[in-house]
Amino acid sequence: MPLLLLLLLLPRLSYPQEVCEVSQVTTQVEVNCDNRGLKVLPADLPGDTAILHLSANPLGAFSTASVQSLTRLARLYLRQSQLTSLQLEGTLPRLENLDVSHNKLKSLPLLGQALPALAILDVSFNELTSLSPGALSGLGGLRELYLRGNKLKTVPPGLLRPVPQLEKLSLADNKLNELPLGLLDGLGHLDTLYLQGNWLRSVPKGFFGNVFLPFTFLHNNPWSCDCEILYFARWLDRNSDNVYLFKEGVDAKAMTPNVESVRCVNLANTPVYTYPGKGCPSLGDEDDLSYDDYDNEEEVGKVSATRAVVKFSTNTRAHTTQWALLHSASVASPHRHMPHPPSTLESPKNQSLFPTAPEPSTPTAPHPTP
Repeated sequence: MPLLLLLLLLPRLSYPQEVCEVSQVTTQVEVNCDNRGLKVLPADLPGDTAILHLSANPLGAFSTASVQSLTRLARLYLRQSQLTSLQLEGTLPRLENLDVSHNKLKSLPLLGQALPALAILDVSFNELTSLSPGALSGLGGLRELYLRGNKLKTVPPGLLRPVPQLEKLSLADNKLNELPLGLLDGLGHLDTLYLQGNWLRSVPKGFFGNVFLPFTFLHNNPWSCDCEILYFARWLDRNSDNVYLFKEGVDAKAMTPNVESVRCVNLANTPVYTYPGKGCPSLGDEDDLSYDDYDNEEEVGKVSATRAVVKFSTNTRAHTTQWALLHSASVASPHRHMPHPPSTLESPKNQSLFPTAPEPSTPTAPHPTP
């Protein structure tokens, strides 16, 4: 009798309404299959599913072909799904939000052809060691890119060229020891940049160009205060109201500026922006902070609101830097070598990627943060 009862119950397990929670959010169908022990997708998911939660399942691998029939799918969440492989087959024409954070991905496939409408991509806390120069090709509408907590040592100079609409970029908690000149070129919409928790010792002269950044996070790097840091020190001084100390669980707009969080590792942790550069050659006018160049004390004394007006500019200076130039510069200067991460770096392990809210137990869509 128990065996007969089990056989009667088995067919019911294939239906998604028995495995997942289906609900209506405004005009969209949301399906929550989080933490169900799934190794494969449930059969017969509702064809009009717009939001699909598959996080915290031991999936191991995922192919977009498995959800290609969901023609209205706009958000797909695959956090903590033990993914070692992400395969893109076919097209998901309406997918705007893809979250594959907290997995084991070692490479990022080319997404543009399969996900042409993608606006938010979260690949934080994976095992990426490098990115191909064309990784973001075809993603012209991408607005938010989160790469926090990987193992990146550098990024290609032209990585962000295909995504001119980008507003938020997180490269925090990687192993970056240099930043390519021209990385931010053309990003007139960028308003938030997370670079905290890397191995950065300096910033190339002219790196910020004409980009105005209301929110930057630059602490927990081993900044080396020598003549090469002068450009960065002056940038910090003139953008002190836009430099913040990242706090887990706090929205950036609720934080207080803290330019003193960016400190010289070689000068008793003194703030970088105070470095006087005594004995260093002065910065040339042409390569100085062109968007925020004050020539007299009266201009320097203007209030922050006035400075913000001056700094708003979308005309980004063009930079053409080759990988070879970056390499030769790092070889020429012993200060650019960072054999070990600084002791002050915060480990990304066990850190939540969603500080604005606790881990959702309901089908409410999470909000990615750096």
